[in-house]
Amino acid sequence: MRRPTLRPLLIGLLGGALALIAACSSLPYAERGVVPPPVVVADGSAERRALNARVWDAAVGYVAGHYYDRDLRGVDWKDEAARRREAALAEPTEAGFYGQLNNLFDLMNDRHLSATSPAVRAREHASNQGQAGPSFGLTAARMGDDWFVTRVRPDGPAAAEGIQVGWRLVRVDGLNDFTGVSPRLGHPTPLVFEDETGQRHERTIAPIALPPRPFHEATRRDGILILRFDRFDPEAVEWLEARLREAEADPPRALILDVRDNDGGQLAALSSVVGLLHRDSVGFAVQKRRLIDVRFVTAPREVVWEGPLIVLTGPGSASASELLAAHVQDAGRGRVVGETTAGAVIGSRDIELPDGGVMSLSLFVILTAERHSLEGEGVTPDIEVIPTLAQRRAGEDVVLDAAIAALLTDEATD
Repeated sequence: MRRPTLRPLLIGLLGGALALIAACSSLPYAERGVVPPPVVVADGSAERRALNARVWDAAVGYVAGHYYDRDLRGVDWKDEAARRREAALAEPTEAGFYGQLNNLFDLMNDRHLSATSPAVRAREHASNQGQAGPSFGLTAARMGDDWFVTRVRPDGPAAAEGIQVGWRLVRVDGLNDFTGVSPRLGHPTPLVFEDETGQRHERTIAPIALPPRPFHEATRRDGILILRFDRFDPEAVEWLEARLREAEADPPRALILDVRDNDGGQLAALSSVVGLLHRDSVGFAVQKRRLIDVRFVTAPREVVWEGPLIVLTGPGSASASELLAAHVQDAGRGRVVGETTAGAVIGSRDIELPDGGVMSLSLFVILTAERHSLEGEGVTPDIEVIPTLAQRRAGEDVVLDAAIAALLTDEATD
């Protein structure tokens, strides 16, 4: 499960910024939308071990040489990497190896620092292109050290097996790190869950081809427009702008942006989304570097929504989603309703790995326009609403209900 990437828009101080970029020129940056062919080796072979070594040493070196925190968050990085290296090299499969690599990265307690295997990368790329792909039909989110089921698709095999929202995901195909797991179409896969009472549930699920969750638009009878998008990229910006352009003919009563399952994306896309909410250019973030700080501002947009606004957040709201929510609060542009966000706001870039996989490497600190760090803290909603497990399982959207009630109350008191 690849973490989000924040791509900077350099504004002003060009000479100093270019010097800093040159310092990172040795990194093999991944190009958006381009997925190189994977290096294919047999499981358990000498070639597998040699490839594991190449990827491990490259990834460890990139962190040691380029991680934004020169103290490496207090982790004895070289010692830990050396101590875990043999076990990682001995992993017979790609998924097992990437599980070991991500276990090493987890020591940094940085959600952006992660590695994505070639198989998972190819699946994510296909999903981003709107293609159907093998899926268990469930979504799991990391909360602390554990993974929990946050959504079960009614059209997927997990629903048919009785998997419930709120169950803890213990193991998938024998692995307890799920970032390297890539479902294979029709391949029966053992999964182990634990429910809220501590009882274990073992299931064998064969993934089926499912399309990615689409953008969602809904206009309620009371005239409130709801727009949900799960990533910050050019496609999401294009979709949002088109929906707001359509709304100009018959303006909605209010706008709700749902980013509860949006784990971030590109800073350029965030700039465009913030720009859709202001007639004039506004600052929305600061990139903090060792020599200079760079302030990010929006460019004027043709389509702008200036009416009532609420942003819905939750634990799955990360990175760019958190900066959006913080901006809406700080600028007095609207209110935030839901749960506290993930607290994962570090600027990162995708780096190519030798086997066709990719790693997200944290390179710089991102602050709000008010120079406040959200890393490890998140955004606290103006109206906090924490759904119960029973409400989640019943499909009751009490967060959305609270947002609508707040909008209608505001209107009645104006």
